[in-house]
Amino acid sequence: MATPTSTTSVYIKDTALPAAAPTNTVETAIFLSPIAAPGILGFYSFAVPAVILGVRWAQWYGTAATAIYLWPMLLAFGIVQLLCALFSYHARDNLATVFHGIWGSAWLALGIYYLYASYGVLPILLDGAKSDEVGIWFALLAAITFGALLASFAQSLGTVLTTLFTTTACILASIAMFHGAYRVLQGAGWVLFFAGIFAFYTASAWLLEYQYMRPI
Repeated sequence: MATPTSTTSVYIKDTALPAAAPTNTVETAIFLSPIAAPGILGFYSFAVPAVILGVRWAQWYGTAATAIYLWPMLLAFGIVQLLCALFSYHARDNLATVFHGIWGSAWLALGIYYLYASYGVLPILLDGAKSDEVGIWFALLAAITFGALLASFAQSLGTVLTTLFTTTACILASIAMFHGAYRVLQGAGWVLFFAGIFAFYTASAWLLEYQYMRPI
């Protein structure tokens, strides 16, 4: 999700026009604001909560009381990913804007959910808990992430794998929420875990590529 480059030739503000330039040439002022590639931080910000929440759903660790430790992490990384979406918008990266914007919002929503769940206001999304409302959340997340998957074929294999596994995890989580299917939610956790791993790999490859100026 690299920043698109422009091929338009313009004159920089305060730069004198060449003597041979036509008299009707219009001088254009541009203001450069170089930023780091927001997709790298965005994918790292997705990877951490995806892995932590995925392994929780897969029942690798934790108890019902674990929710009180989950919500601060989900909120924090949700905010960071939303900021990456804003900078991706500034960089004219449509795919990164959609993916990081939607998932930054999703982590914030899940963080608030787990905040209420940690105090017993809402049920923990484990042990066969049924929630049509949360099922609708994940159904819509699956639809939007699937759109990002189709667009990611123009990007890189890492992006394709990340969006593919994320879409699949959302579909399984939606089914689990609609039917209270405990085993299906466990499967969603496994798939979400691998989505986070692929996101981590993709972000790391981009980081090394930017630093060493060659594909990784």
